Amino acid sequence: MLLAGLLAQAAHGQVCTEWKDAVHIGDLQLQLEEASGVAVSRKFPNRLYHVNDSGDAGTFYVTNMQGRETRPVSITGFKPRDTEAISLGGCGNGKSCLFIGDVGDNQRRRETAEIVIVEELEQFPASVSPIARMKLRYPDGPHDAESLAVHPDGTIYILTKEQPARLFKAKSHSSSQVLTPVMTLDAGGRPTDMAISDDGTRLLVLTYLDAVEFGIDFQHPEPLRYRQTIHVRFLQQQEGVAYLPGSRSFVYTTERLVFPAWIMRVDCGGN
Repeated sequence: MLLAGLLAQAAHGQVCTEWKDAVHIGDLQLQLEEASGVAVSRKFPNRLYHVNDSGDAGTFYVTNMQGRETRPVSITGFKPRDTEAISLGGCGNGKSCLFIGDVGDNQRRRETAEIVIVEELEQFPASVSPIARMKLRYPDGPHDAESLAVHPDGTIYILTKEQPARLFKAKSHSSSQVLTPVMTLDAGGRPTDMAISDDGTRLLVLTYLDAVEFGIDFQHPEPLRYRQTIHVRFLQQQEGVAYLPGSRSFVYTTERLVFPAWIMRVDCGGN
């Protein structure tokens, strides 16, 4: 029944019915020992963006697909409490921007979360100024979150680190707002990151053990079109995931604990 449902959706969302085994393609350098989010550029081939979680002072990192040529970029005036996510999305006039989420809240005490938006550049200087900053408040009190993604229509989504998790959305043009509840999702574990496919019809959620892909109409999210578990090679603390261009492959990354921090790639092997 699951396969039939996936095949039925293939014409709409290019659903992959069978994923290949994860392959080790690179290593994060020591600067990214607490890597907690990853994004893949659509404008500049062979480029990844990363963030560390709590303890890093308002910086994102640029590497190639193998994790080499690491370049830190500081964000002027950004002093996050717990940066946990990074995503790419449109930001008007055909521009592409990085959306960097200071959304972590392990003790669930923060009154607001914050997202800073930085224009994607071919050559980044050592320091950049954000083009916008967003203060976000949950309607039902604080939540811990590590997952942020931007839909092709510009809507920003945050998924809480709970089981089951709560999906919320925000309007990208509002600097201060209350998040809107969307739905509850069960990814089989606590979500550590997520990504939205290029066509906006699939949501990929990473947990500490696996990845789960949901077929979803974000305008009318319930019921889900399908739910597919993708068994990935376990990494020590996997906390970053992103689709590659075309959304028929994805990469995921981990913090550096005892072992080196690998970059893994998973490709579609079916329809």
